[in-house]
Amino acid sequence: MLKSICLGRNKYDINILVDKMPPEGSTVEVFNKVGCGGGTASNVAVSLGKWGIGCAVCGILGNDVYANKIKEEFDKVHLDTRYIEQSFNNDTPISTIIINKETKNHTIYNLSDKFISIKKMDYDFTPDLTVVDGYDSVSAKKLLERFPNSKRVLCADIITKEVFDLCHKAQYVICTTEFAEMLSGVKYDPNSTKSLASIYQELKKKNLNTEFIIYLKEKGALYCVNNQIKISPMLEMEVQDNHGGFDAFCSGFSYDIVVDSDIEKAVKYGCISASLNARSIGTRLSIPTLEEIKKVYEQNY
Repeated sequence: MLKSICLGRNKYDINILVDKMPPEGSTVEVFNKVGCGGGTASNVAVSLGKWGIGCAVCGILGNDVYANKIKEEFDKVHLDTRYIEQSFNNDTPISTIIINKETKNHTIYNLSDKFISIKKMDYDFTPDLTVVDGYDSVSAKKLLERFPNSKRVLCADIITKEVFDLCHKAQYVICTTEFAEMLSGVKYDPNSTKSLASIYQELKKKNLNTEFIIYLKEKGALYCVNNQIKISPMLEMEVQDNHGGFDAFCSGFSYDIVVDSDIEKAVKYGCISASLNARSIGTRLSIPTLEEIKKVYEQNY
């Protein structure tokens, strides 16, 4: 069995649906919510576990009810949780995600105590795939350096110098347009493919040995193969909640890049995963089955 390791932020998502965004100063009664674990690297880990890739998940959890719920999700897909560290002085981070039923737009409030870095990194296996999200950049750097022969994926949506520096350590960087714009120094124009090409070229100049995949939300993802810059589109789906699209894309890409080592197919798996994930509420609850992804791939490519 292929083995993987995912290191990054663990949090709990509380998804709330509203008919319209409340005005400032108002009081709104909410009776329905959808809760599940979150965090990019841990969402990738749960997806990999669900899709049959052996996976160890690394990060910090608090000593509270949300930590217990997250552990139950990890256990359900048979993740190796030996590298989860528990903080008895800090709560598990919480994200409250308010979703407008009509527009599908969302507003996110992240609540967390002080940042805590992982202390122990005594891994007793060599992974075929290493995934980090940059939240714990010091530990991510150590992990990427420790397993240079694994497929190394950085899920980059946190815009800091420390995460910029991680790009040199990763084999594949999946980044948001905001991250790509800041790292490249080129202004992103969503209506101009020329601006995207310029961004990609600048990213490569600064990171020659790294393959960049730029996540374009509903427009798909940009990548390069055989010196050709391409865009793989998202599939047309009825969208209920698209806030977890980046995590879902990273999951689909990470799965296929370790199984097939084909960047073009991996990007398409990422787009399929993100498209299917948007059909329902809650990123982790909406992870499609591997069979669904393969069926859509066969039908469309």
